[in-house]
Amino acid sequence: MLSSQTQSSNTSMLSVVHTLVLLATASAYSTSPLRKAPPAATKIPNDGGINQQLRKPSDRRAALAHIAALTTALTISNQPAYSTDTTQSQQIGPLEARSFENSLAPPPYGMETSDVFYPTAFQGGWKALSKTVDIIAPCGFDVFTGGKAGYDNAVKTEVTEGNDLEYKARFVTLSGGDNAGGTYVAADREYNAKEIAKAAMGTYSVVDTLVATPNRYSCLLAPPGGTNNLISVDILAIGRKSEPVSSDKFVCSEFVRQIVSPAQKNNPNAPPVPPLSVKEIETISIYDVVGKDKIRCRQRTATFLVPSQTDPLAFKKWQVSQGKAVDVRYYDVTYTRVV
Repeated sequence: MLSSQTQSSNTSMLSVVHTLVLLATASAYSTSPLRKAPPAATKIPNDGGINQQLRKPSDRRAALAHIAALTTALTISNQPAYSTDTTQSQQIGPLEARSFENSLAPPPYGMETSDVFYPTAFQGGWKALSKTVDIIAPCGFDVFTGGKAGYDNAVKTEVTEGNDLEYKARFVTLSGGDNAGGTYVAADREYNAKEIAKAAMGTYSVVDTLVATPNRYSCLLAPPGGTNNLISVDILAIGRKSEPVSSDKFVCSEFVRQIVSPAQKNNPNAPPVPPLSVKEIETISIYDVVGKDKIRCRQRTATFLVPSQTDPLAFKKWQVSQGKAVDVRYYDVTYTRVV
C-alpha cells in the first residue's frame, strides 16, 4: 500500500505531466469574452456535498504566443475578436461550435486525415507565448487531477498569477500528404515538444524521444524536483479533423489517448507496470493569420477519463464522469515569427 507521502508525490507529478501534455497537445489563441458560458455545474455523488463552482470566463483578450504538439499537431494562429452578429455565427463550423459551446461529449469524428496540414503561412520558426484564460472542472473536483487542491493550484498559478509560458516552435515542410509526390506544412513535433517541456519543466526534462510521428509521440520525462523516477509518456492519435475556413483562418482538432507510466529503468525484463494515468484529450485550435509575422490561436482542451481494469478508484471516477469531459481549459496564444 502506498504511503500518503508517495500518493501525494504521484498526484503532484501527474498534475505536472498532465499540464505539460495539455500544453504540448494544444496551441491556441482564445478571445474568451465572446465564447459562450459553460453549462451549469454537475453535482458529484459522494463528494461530501461539494458542488463544483464553475469559474466565470476570464476577461483576458488577445495575449501572446503559444505552440506545441506532443502527438497533437502544433499550430500557429492569430484570432481577432469574433462578432456576435448572425452573419458571422453562420460561418462557424462544427469544430468551432464545439469550442464555443463547451461541448462535454467525446468528439464524434475519427481519423479523417493522415496529419494536420497547416497553411503555408505557418512555415518557419516562431516565438510563442501562451496564456491560460480559464480552467473548468465540469464534473466536480473529485474527478479532476489532484482534486480540489489540484484545481485551486492550477487556477492560481496559470490564471490568477498569470504564469504565461514562452517557448520556441517550428513548422516544417514534409513530403507526402494527401497528394502523391506533394508536400505539406506540418508541426515539427519532436522539436516543439522539447521546447515546451524545457519551458515548463526545465532544460533537461526530456530525457529521450522514442517516437515522434503524426499518430504517436513517446518520450521519457524527468519531473521537476530532482527525483530519479523517470516518467514514460505515450500519446496516440485516435481522432483528427480540419476545417479550412479561408486564406487567413484555419480550424483543426486532434483527439489523443495519453498514457503516463513509470519508466522501466535498466531492467528490460521487468514485468509490466500498470500505468499511472490513462486519459483522452481533445484539442480544438482556431487559428487566424494576422500578418506574415504573427498568428493567433484560440484553443480549448477537454480531458476525458478512461475506464480502468486494474485501478478500482480510476474506474469509479470514470463512472462518476458519465463519459463527460472532467477538465476543460482555454488558452490564448500568439505566435511571432523569428527572423
